[in-house]
Amino acid sequence: MKKLIAAVCLLFSLSFNLFAQENLSIDIDNEIYHILDIAQERGLCSRFSGAKPYSLRRIRLALDEILENEESLKPEERKVVENFLELNAVPEKNHFGLDKINWANKFDIWRCSFNYSFGIEASGSGGLYTNSDFNQAGFDVIPFWDFYGDVSKFVSYKLHAFFDISSMELYECPGDYFIGYAWYDSGVEEYCGGYTDVEPRRRTVKKFLNTSCLPFSYNKKWDGQFYYFSDLSANGTDSWATEPGISGGIQGEVRASIFDGKITVGAARMTREWAAMDEGSSLVLNAKARPFFSVDTTVELFSFLKYSSLTGVLEYPNQDYINSNSYAELKAGIDDSYFFQNAFSLNMLELDWKYFHFDFGSSSVWPKRFEIGYMFPLFLYVEYQNHIGDSDNLAVFADFKFRKPGLGSIWASIYLDEINGFNNNPLTSSRAMYAGQLGAKFVIPWLNFSKLSMRYTKVEPYCYTHHSINYASSYSHYISESYTNNGECLGYYLPPNSDEFLLRFDTKPKAGVTCDIQYQFIRHGADYGSQQVPGSSLYSEMNVYNRDDLKKYFLHDGAYNWIHILSAGASVESRKAKIPFKVTANAGFVFSYYTVIDSDVYNKRDANGVSAADENTSFHFVDNAEYPVMCGTVLSLGVSIFGF
Repeated sequence: MKKLIAAVCLLFSLSFNLFAQENLSIDIDNEIYHILDIAQERGLCSRFSGAKPYSLRRIRLALDEILENEESLKPEERKVVENFLELNAVPEKNHFGLDKINWANKFDIWRCSFNYSFGIEASGSGGLYTNSDFNQAGFDVIPFWDFYGDVSKFVSYKLHAFFDISSMELYECPGDYFIGYAWYDSGVEEYCGGYTDVEPRRRTVKKFLNTSCLPFSYNKKWDGQFYYFSDLSANGTDSWATEPGISGGIQGEVRASIFDGKITVGAARMTREWAAMDEGSSLVLNAKARPFFSVDTTVELFSFLKYSSLTGVLEYPNQDYINSNSYAELKAGIDDSYFFQNAFSLNMLELDWKYFHFDFGSSSVWPKRFEIGYMFPLFLYVEYQNHIGDSDNLAVFADFKFRKPGLGSIWASIYLDEINGFNNNPLTSSRAMYAGQLGAKFVIPWLNFSKLSMRYTKVEPYCYTHHSINYASSYSHYISESYTNNGECLGYYLPPNSDEFLLRFDTKPKAGVTCDIQYQFIRHGADYGSQQVPGSSLYSEMNVYNRDDLKKYFLHDGAYNWIHILSAGASVESRKAKIPFKVTANAGFVFSYYTVIDSDVYNKRDANGVSAADENTSFHFVDNAEYPVMCGTVLSLGVSIFGF
């Protein structure tokens, strides 16, 4: 009997030793993800799940694998890995200070700990252009506090709180952008069907440019309302930092993991990236998407089979400065929060072998209600919607990757928002709403942790948007179901009706130093002005009454913005200095111009609203007050001290 009791106690103890002590996720902007990406391409460690971020425990195991491949590592590469492990080691002694506190009890299995750190980061960016109207500058000064620790060997917690003292000017483009008719009015169906000449009330939004930063590069840090210093009261709040003021935000996480982090369950509000074939490339849940609260699960059943799912609540755009006229006719005082009341579910299955990777999954943006089917992680949401009615925004996605360890990989990605079966041409029908990507990346073996990557991405018109509906389950009023969170796309960072060619070189010449050079060529349908292109904004809504007739002809159906961006960046950090610091710098050159078609062709439309333009319509360069040339340089600097 004593032997049996001893055996049970031993088994109990061993089972708990399988639980990871450090379960918290490492932020996806940490440079360790760059190291892990290259290490996987070189075959130095096992391959991770496509659901980022990863726990510290899981990352440590991979870094241990990398160190075991000593013959494949350069001395400086080994130093980079060892530095990360050393800086993220569990403190051996309790420490109490103004900028940092580390405390833990002496128990093993039921370890409890509390850690606190304080830090400050500041960044500024400015653009200088040949046309002085575009000259702008902005800054962020962010003091932050982190509280984190363990409540056992298998559960950890973290709270990240910050203030953001900021100012970020915006340039307002001339002319509003038409996003659809007033869905709450009668007569929309008759007008769109050609039965009446009385046009319903038009809904429009404004277009702003942030020329302080490189195009599509700035991510606002603060959440919620912004308080201007000129009026620190409820009357002084706004939805963008167009003048100096202050706001803040809170992110947090509670996470449990077992079996060396191969099974994790967590609840968190944080930034994520899923199904990305390269850093920042995801069409499904991109690293540039705003954080939101969700419950998530990742299970690595076998080395070749992984499954992930999450369900969370999306946040409203808070962009009154963009759409202040969009709902004015409905009811005074109505804002974004009335119409953006969505939850979000996502699941993904991955098959991963040495030379081949395949993943697929589905997502759903659904008005908040107690819909347990979307909360259940094993359903294919597109199929499930058939049982409960067509009232949600469903999508499916897939990624294919071929790799040669030590050389690199090539991939193809598809995100399918909506397509009406075989009844339309995916190349010309606006109802074919999807995004696609082709890419390749190659490791550079003679340089420390270096790679060259390239990709081409196309986001079709109306992709990531949704048609206007007024019958969402459990709601008596209209609900917007666009694939967005807090005004930003959940998927790729480009707006609909865009394409991009990107070429990027990344290297880490030594521990604490990173460098990159990047070229982007982007084309985007104009979302303002006299030749605006339908479906070119995240606010666009495809009308249900004429959506089968709408056509798309990229570059040939209106004004298009052509953007060339060349940039170079570097960062230097020292976490072992008396005052730990990190300095970043980036310099870029931007050349932007527009092409338009003949105005007579653009303005000629039939009764269904279909333009006379087609794939043979010619376009030409233009430079005027409405669609000007923009040429300039942008410089960004940043510094962080203490708890970064």
